[in-house]
Amino acid sequence: MVSRKDIAREAGVSPTSVSYYVNKSGYVSKEAGERIQAAIDKLHYHPNLVAQSLKKKKSKQLVFLCNEIRNPFYSQLISSATTAAYNHGYFILFSNVISDQKYIQEICSYQVSGIFFSNGRMRKELYDTIRQNQVPMVMLQDINWNIEDGDMAKIVIDNSMIFENIMKHLKEQQYSRVCYVSGASGREETQIDEKTKCFQKASGIMSQSLVLYDILSARDSYEAVRTRFRRENCPDSFICSNDAVAVGVLKGVQEIGLRVPGDVAVVSYDNTDQSMFANPSITSIDIHIEKLGQTIISMLIDKIQGRTVEDYWIEPKLILRESSLRRK
Repeated sequence: MVSRKDIAREAGVSPTSVSYYVNKSGYVSKEAGERIQAAIDKLHYHPNLVAQSLKKKKSKQLVFLCNEIRNPFYSQLISSATTAAYNHGYFILFSNVISDQKYIQEICSYQVSGIFFSNGRMRKELYDTIRQNQVPMVMLQDINWNIEDGDMAKIVIDNSMIFENIMKHLKEQQYSRVCYVSGASGREETQIDEKTKCFQKASGIMSQSLVLYDILSARDSYEAVRTRFRRENCPDSFICSNDAVAVGVLKGVQEIGLRVPGDVAVVSYDNTDQSMFANPSITSIDIHIEKLGQTIISMLIDKIQGRTVEDYWIEPKLILRESSLRRK
């Protein structure tokens, strides 16, 4: 294995100069830097990241905690964030284990540099574990659930406004019996997520509304529609927690003999590629995934470097497509 001493010998400089150059921690002249880089390229030297993390007591790893990795939203978000992180010299690890305190503690013990938590509501003991380990954190949260803590940077989304706009659109299109397809369990009040609560509040303008809980994938939503509804009792509109779920609803509704659009409208969240290329294309909430991934990394790095970080507000937009057209 090539060492820094080997690089120093090849470049004709001291090992300290090589360390300064590699770690960007001290002055190295332009000429010496060029010789060091030439030696690195020639000898195919790669820094030992584990050793660096032990010495600095921090790794170059950022952790994404996501509650549903199968959701295409996260694949697009992580793709954007990974590129942004790499450009700043960081790497991303991701996991869908977000409710186990012991697991969160183990993550912190690996000396990760920062954590992004995607779930809109975090149990206090999990948040306290991250804070006690002094790991910088950014959280995606709903405007209606607020942690007053200057140590955490927040990405805020106003789900109340989003659902009001969706309901207004559906009513204008003459739909009145709406169903929200939720990923929350719904078994306890504390487990009902903010999207579901905002739906329940906004759905008051409709004549009928209901919620399907525990729907996490296209297969879940497809099977729920096929087993729960028939032509005569199916809601005339569905709002889905993400685009993958919407695709399952779309197929389920079509297989019980109803038209989308026309008989039934489908609206979704995230505006991933799935919503654009479904047949029919699906009306979806655009939360600007590419920019969001870049913003998460920027906020985390600012936190890591000790800078003040302001909350970032997502400005969602309802992208109208075929699936929610006016009833004929």
